[in-house]
Amino acid sequence: MSVMTWIIVAIISGAIEIFTVGFWFLYLAISALVVALAVSIGWFPEIETQLLVFAFLTTLLIIFTRPLVVKFIKSNDTASNVQALLGQKGISVDKIIPLHYGQVKLNGEIWTAVSSEEIEAGALVEVLSVDGVKLVVKKAD
Repeated sequence: MSVMTWIIVAIISGAIEIFTVGFWFLYLAISALVVALAVSIGWFPEIETQLLVFAFLTTLLIIFTRPLVVKFIKSNDTASNVQALLGQKGISVDKIIPLHYGQVKLNGEIWTAVSSEEIEAGALVEVLSVDGVKLVVKKAD
């Protein structure tokens, strides 16, 4: 195949990768570009050799870089929504009486809070759970 054919394969694979997740088509695009470069300098004139090199490179990329990519993607996962609030510490804005609502400042935002224990205004609190739009808190240790 010609250099242009391999470049087109790389572009199409790259375009597909934009609309998918997992980076599978990225490996194909990289391999196609490497084969295009090799063909342009005169290596692998036979199509069979080009296809074998393409398959081999793709397989090597998947085997050796996929675990790193997965680790990188997962390491950037952050807790969101309710899970991000659990265990966070904030300040009681006003006195919270058991089974009555008070307010807590957490990450710069004011939240309605409830507690099973009395908490004085200005006390450090910890989020135990979230009940709808209310935080269930306790005195922080």
